[in-house]
Amino acid sequence: MITSKDVRNKRFEKAAFGYKQEEIDEFLNQLEAELDEMERERAEANSKIQVLADKVREYMRDEDALKDALLGAQKQGHQVLNEANEKAEQIIAEAQAKADALEDEAVRQHAEAMEKNREEIAKEKEALIEAQQQVADFKKSLFDMYKSHLELISSMPETFDNETEEETEEKAETAEEIATAVASEVEE
Repeated sequence: MITSKDVRNKRFEKAAFGYKQEEIDEFLNQLEAELDEMERERAEANSKIQVLADKVREYMRDEDALKDALLGAQKQGHQVLNEANEKAEQIIAEAQAKADALEDEAVRQHAEAMEKNREEIAKEKEALIEAQQQVADFKKSLFDMYKSHLELISSMPETFDNETEEETEEKAETAEEIATAVASEVEE
């Protein structure tokens, strides 16, 4: 490749009937200037290319670092998600166990309360039966006493001479009617 230095150092021999030396020098100077400009632009372009290549290499390193970071973040995200799922399952299992224990305790307490209620009902039924029996016994003893009193009253001698036999029979019938009425009430 020809450089501006080559053009500057190039010398031509003089020949008869040749080109004008001033025109050739002027053209060579223009050519040298253009070559200098082109070399400068090429050096600038190479410098820019080098900077861009460095940036590309830097971006590639950054890309690799970003890929590694992204993969690490994904792995960590999966790990955190798995740990959260495990923790959630553990919490759910503990809550279910507590709920089951509370339910079992409630069922047990309910069964105990129901058994106590049944026992109290049975005791109350027995007390009711006993009270009914006592009432029946009391009515019977009262009726027996009333009956014996009526018999005593009926067997009392009559002191009234004026009373006729008919009146005495009426009183006896009245006492018997009362006794029959009381007996039927007791039976009911």
